[in-house]
Amino acid sequence: MTQKGGPYSPNTLQEHLALMQRHWAGIERASSHSGRRTLMTNIIHEQKKSVKVAQKIAGHVSPSTTLIYEEPPEESLKEALQDAGYRYIN
Repeated sequence: MTQKGGPYSPNTLQEHLALMQRHWAGIERASSHSGRRTLMTNIIHEQKKSVKVAQKIAGHVSPSTTLIYEEPPEESLKEALQDAGYRYIN
């Protein structure tokens, strides 16, 4: 509820969430989508769950929408190359 007792519009709520992340959590480039992105990336990369699991959690109709979260983190690329015996060059 807003200070005036009414419901938030979706855009206003998104902006408030982004401001809280920036000011309270110190995340400079935060958006209302940051937490969702972090969760989906964690499910796929840290928990090693399938894209299908992440898709269901995110509520995406198409798995192609969820595939954007499958992009490997830079650290994973570095580790894979080092494990294969190659020097990582950024």
